[in-house]
Amino acid sequence: MGKAKVIAVFIALNAGKTLEGFVGAFPRKLVDEMILVDDASDDGTFELAKALKLTAYKNPQRLGYGGNLKRALVLALKHGADIVVDIHPDFEYKPSAVPKALDKAKRGADLVLGNRFFSWSAPLSGGMRIWKIVPILVLNKIDKLILGLAVDDFHQGFRVYSRKLLSQVDFRNNSNDYLFSYEIIAQAAYKGLKIDQVPVETSYRGKKRGASLANSIKYSLGTVKVRVLYLLARLGMRTKLFKN
Repeated sequence: MGKAKVIAVFIALNAGKTLEGFVGAFPRKLVDEMILVDDASDDGTFELAKALKLTAYKNPQRLGYGGNLKRALVLALKHGADIVVDIHPDFEYKPSAVPKALDKAKRGADLVLGNRFFSWSAPLSGGMRIWKIVPILVLNKIDKLILGLAVDDFHQGFRVYSRKLLSQVDFRNNSNDYLFSYEIIAQAAYKGLKIDQVPVETSYRGKKRGASLANSIKYSLGTVKVRVLYLLARLGMRTKLFKN
């Protein structure tokens, strides 16, 4: 086998203030290409991405978190990616996690998740809102039990995908909002694909300090539906998320 082609995708919404610093901190030598997909920003994100020599695309209308990520993943596959790094250019997740995550992927992991709970103090020192910590920990415990995965953080936005995973799960029909990020984990678990994790440091700051309370509640309720569909699929009842 030849060398795996690694492409990083950056889904962006008004990331103009952080993009240049993020790109400067990103380990460019570890990837073959960096693709930014701008979700109809109005702050010059797309133009800055081109100036920084990224492969840049701009959605003519806003697709939402999941919709934009779906387009980014499709583009990465079209560009020949064997491994896709998915990290946000707003600096919420520090790029220092990329080398370890890529090592896991090159050793055979089909999905590598970032783990924000690698120490008891990490979430708070990384800026996570206090009211989020306990609910997320509870959700993680439930997910470990139902999905049967030995990972500790199911509800974060840094991950690395293999072409095998993206070929075997029908991610194109997943949700266009934040729920996409949980649906694809459940799909990978259902397919029996290899899932691993690495520590990831965060920097939640200012107005963009993670999802709002309303969006967090909507997302949490959505994960309940995904778990139910997952369990039904294990019993033989196929759905849009879990087809075969």
